[in-house]
Amino acid sequence: MEISIAAIGVTIGIILILLWMKWHYSKEINRLKGEVKLFRNANEYQAEAVVVFSADYEVFSANRAARKLLQLKPYEENMIPPKEILLQVGQSDIKSLFEVIDEQGKITEGTIHLKKVTLTIEKSVHHVNLYIDHSKWNLQNSIICVFQDASSEFKEEENLKRLKKIDFLTNLHSQFKANSDINQMIIEAQKESGQLALYILGINNFETLKSTYGLTYTNDLLKKFAALLKVLEADNAFGYRLDCDSFLYVVKDIEGEKDALAKGTKISKTITQFFKLNNKKTYFTFSVGVVLFPDHGKNANQLIDHAFLALAKSKEKLNGTVEIFKKENINIQNDDMLLTNEIKLGLERKEFEVYYQPVIDLETEQIRGAEALIRWNHPRFGLITPARFIHLAELSGLIRDIGDYVLKETIYQHRRWSDYGFKNIEISVNISAYELLVESPAEKLEKLFADYSVDPAHFSFNISEREMMHDIEKTKSSFSILDKIGVKLSISHFGANGSSASLLQELPIHTLKIDHSLLKDIDKDPYHQEMVKAITLLARTHHLKTVAEKIETRGQYAMLKTLGCDEAYGYIFAKPSPVFEFQELLRR
Repeated sequence: MEISIAAIGVTIGIILILLWMKWHYSKEINRLKGEVKLFRNANEYQAEAVVVFSADYEVFSANRAARKLLQLKPYEENMIPPKEILLQVGQSDIKSLFEVIDEQGKITEGTIHLKKVTLTIEKSVHHVNLYIDHSKWNLQNSIICVFQDASSEFKEEENLKRLKKIDFLTNLHSQFKANSDINQMIIEAQKESGQLALYILGINNFETLKSTYGLTYTNDLLKKFAALLKVLEADNAFGYRLDCDSFLYVVKDIEGEKDALAKGTKISKTITQFFKLNNKKTYFTFSVGVVLFPDHGKNANQLIDHAFLALAKSKEKLNGTVEIFKKENINIQNDDMLLTNEIKLGLERKEFEVYYQPVIDLETEQIRGAEALIRWNHPRFGLITPARFIHLAELSGLIRDIGDYVLKETIYQHRRWSDYGFKNIEISVNISAYELLVESPAEKLEKLFADYSVDPAHFSFNISEREMMHDIEKTKSSFSILDKIGVKLSISHFGANGSSASLLQELPIHTLKIDHSLLKDIDKDPYHQEMVKAITLLARTHHLKTVAEKIETRGQYAMLKTLGCDEAYGYIFAKPSPVFEFQELLRR
């Protein structure tokens, strides 16, 4: 058979094309092999550990970082890793790497990113972020895993957790740590049927101290308070800082309420003594609230909340008083919130009223003056005394409004009594530390006295011994200004807090009001008799008048007269009464 020249030409052409195609694709394959080799060589030295698993979890390839991380030998490729690779994602259960890949593969076929993974192989632990490419991009369904070192992220998180556990200013354990520790102590106490006591110690009038002295002073005060709590720590006692001016002291192995109160009183005395010796520039006070586990709460949050309620009750009493939580405190707290919200409304509705209690000359039993005492005629709770709402007014900043009302009302009333021909008596008005030290009342007083044409000499302004000592330099300045106006100045609750008698030479004081705590059993108690006698002698030395506060019996009256006290007021003479009832006493 003859083959045509044309057919031979076509065949040769096809052969040449095939040869060219073979040469071209061989060259392309070699290029691709080179690129793959280059990629694998580059991948070999990457910081991230990269491993490719087959669908059966045999190692298809692993770079140097992966072999080191997963403890693979070069000959262990194309086989399942002999050492178990365990993962814990966040706080989840510990599982094998392949379990995690299976679970995640059921969720998505795309790339999976798992953060904060703890990887464990035998005793070797690593913190990584894990990327899993579960895409079915080839027939073998290979799985690419990239392990990215995350140890720095874990370290940063641990540092943040550590910082949360330490209060940066005082270096005491923080509230965050307190919650954790208390809950752990509760678990231990439940096992042994034991009890815990939580004491919250709060610095009184802290914002006033800060506004008066500044942040540097109050920060230093907090550091000293914290340092003392640190000294008081023991194997069964721990100190924490809760918030701005509140500290927590937790004691394990408490034997009931009596033991808790005894330990609280001891702590209070220790702190009081420390600051008397180490904080002479100013005088500050603190209060203590205490709760018991399991009596007053079942977890840390509940116990701390109830301890704050006990602290609030303690703040209504004398310095260092330890007040234990009572269930009725919860109702009181709800009432406090209600009253606080209604104080301003009560002022606007004229629900407040000034009552007057006569001050009696102990020699003649004649009325020499009157204590001006505010009362609140609440539409639902009835007549409320200052002990119930003054501290709420101080906390809410409404004490200024109440103070303005009392000043205006008493000065106006004195004008009316003068117009009606009543004898001039001295009206004694209580003034808060806020009004005296933060917002000096001098300017408003001068205006009121001028507006009503009242002689300032008929008024005496009282500040308690405790509040006077908050800032003695500012007290001196404020007293000096008020003295120039012409009003008289009194220190109330004198003798309760042991202030320095030398200050009486530096302050323009006219009257010392002897604290009721020294008068309770004065007709029977020799110690109280000596204390009051010393105060009356001190007053005479400085040409001051003495007034006994809240006397109740004829025995007290007789002993005070014997000891040289000048005047007194209390229920033995008359109770506080509205202005029209008090006027009847003035007529006698």
